[in-house]
Amino acid sequence: MGEQHTANKHYAILIGIDSYPVAPLTSCVRDVNTIRKCLVESPYSIDIRTFTAGGSEPAPPLETLPTCGNVISALTSITSQAEEGDFVYLHYSGHGTRSKPCFDFSNHSTGDLALVLLKKDKSDVELLLGPMLASLLKRMVDNGLVVTVVLDCCFSASVYRNSGGNVRYLPHSPVATSTASFDLNDGLTRNAIYTKSRDASMRDNWLLDPDRYTILAACGPHETAKGGAIETSKEGERYGALSYFLSKTLSHYGLRRKHKDIHRHLCARFWESCVSQHPVLYGNGRQGFFGQVDLDHDVKSLCITAHEGEFHIPVGRAHGLCDGDRFSISPLGSGNLPSEEREFMAKAGVTYVGPLTSELELLNAPCSIQTGWTAEPLTCSYLAKYLVRLGTSIPHHDEWQTQLTRRSLVTSIDSRNQHPMFQVELINNKYEIFDNDGQKISNLPPVTLQDQADIGRVCDVLEHLARFNMAKDLTNESTKSSFRESFDIRIINQNRESFGPGEQMDVQDNDVIKIVMSNKGETVLYVHLYDLSPCRGVENMLSAYEVIHPRNDIKGFTGFSTKKIRMTKPLVIQDSCEDIIKVFITSLPTSFDMLELPKLHELAKGDAGHRVTPSYDHVSEDWISLQFSIRISQPTS
Repeated sequence: MGEQHTANKHYAILIGIDSYPVAPLTSCVRDVNTIRKCLVESPYSIDIRTFTAGGSEPAPPLETLPTCGNVISALTSITSQAEEGDFVYLHYSGHGTRSKPCFDFSNHSTGDLALVLLKKDKSDVELLLGPMLASLLKRMVDNGLVVTVVLDCCFSASVYRNSGGNVRYLPHSPVATSTASFDLNDGLTRNAIYTKSRDASMRDNWLLDPDRYTILAACGPHETAKGGAIETSKEGERYGALSYFLSKTLSHYGLRRKHKDIHRHLCARFWESCVSQHPVLYGNGRQGFFGQVDLDHDVKSLCITAHEGEFHIPVGRAHGLCDGDRFSISPLGSGNLPSEEREFMAKAGVTYVGPLTSELELLNAPCSIQTGWTAEPLTCSYLAKYLVRLGTSIPHHDEWQTQLTRRSLVTSIDSRNQHPMFQVELINNKYEIFDNDGQKISNLPPVTLQDQADIGRVCDVLEHLARFNMAKDLTNESTKSSFRESFDIRIINQNRESFGPGEQMDVQDNDVIKIVMSNKGETVLYVHLYDLSPCRGVENMLSAYEVIHPRNDIKGFTGFSTKKIRMTKPLVIQDSCEDIIKVFITSLPTSFDMLELPKLHELAKGDAGHRVTPSYDHVSEDWISLQFSIRISQPTS
């Protein structure tokens, strides 16, 4: 696979269960063995601990039985012996279920995920609760370990009682939970609202601060994970779809890939194969799957799906895509090339822009595009609306024109007919940028006039400002009234006052507000919460998206979700400032990570990661965006 050895150690815990006393499965042990084969054939020396129970297998030794005690013991053992920077991989293939929310950080909208493991005598099952798994993961992360968790199971909204051996879901029932003795609230409740930055933050549920962990789940909380992929060379042998496609991806491309690249590739494979579930990526998408990766040329990209002779990408008008936008096309594994090299790769143009998905066609010499290839944007026509005017004192106008055009920005030439969004002036040998009202834009990275390389740095800032405005301005003027009326989203301050979209809210530094989202319709909604910070960063406050299922008392869904957000003023800003919480609501799983931006003073650090989750379901692509403006001020003494 071409990876280089590293000094870090690697650990893997693999869990596969077929022989459940009720609703046995047929492919989970095979899933684990397939993943194990990928790990064994890698260039790493991996400490692999396997816990399986198969229907036709001989009775396993007690110490390798997939019980809560054995799994917890393996996790705690690795935590104690591994060193900072070591890698840990946990793969679970089996039944999942939902447990009632029992903790402050539980998901009170859907309940918590629980892994269905076996008792020692295999006569019954016991649950490893999501919050308990969170506590175990947190200990690893606190010790500096890099953790990857793959969950090929259900966290389903439906109750399947006669599903055969494919659906990996058990209906909730009074099942025993692990009796392991340790404090579930070990740092979790205290850090339910936690951030290392100084902006709006949310760190709740059983998902932790995503610096050093990633969780790849087979499906969302309202879907079922099915053993629907079939190995064509061994007819009749079924695999869990996530495990199957993941093993193929790892075997072909190796372990040292970014999680976001692997996830995009998996989503495209699911889409192409018409598997009706959507893998979800939580946590740090930029970290390596099971090793270090090169982040020097990290660029935003999408994954192509070939479908009935057409090429689809999972973005549309909701993401700022326009007719005629162009992409460079390449196989997975040839990315991270400098921009000057991408210019000579195969190119494709957008021929159809839909609300959430679009179509491409090749523009240059034809090549055999396949599902899983990547599309890196070369242009963003939406940015052309944010005109740039160069002051008369600015030298090298031709170079400025070239650099701005490369970033899809347009210069304003005729001041009588064009009103620029930004104006660049050279004042005291320093570049300054002014807004369309003539006000100097503050808190920008300083750039002095030294050589022509400074032009590119100023243009990077201009592109960042334009993209921030694009994220703020994106709205759907043609939303269906039925979709608009299917939800209600409000923000409640510490005084229990309620605010709707477009209303100004005033808070003090470090106040905690609450966003309440309710589904009033009959279909599932996907909610994406973004913070447009005073430092002009665009950050996904959730790790992926929030699924809000219609209220259903029988299945245990409340129809609403509540999230707490701590509002803090950035340290680099002295006075009061305005924060914007942008909410996208969609009818299909999607991702708005193409809009994400680092804070402007962190511009050189690159993007924040990707969680693209496309869908080929033939249903209406509805979306709407809402904005809540929040002014943050210092508390009065």
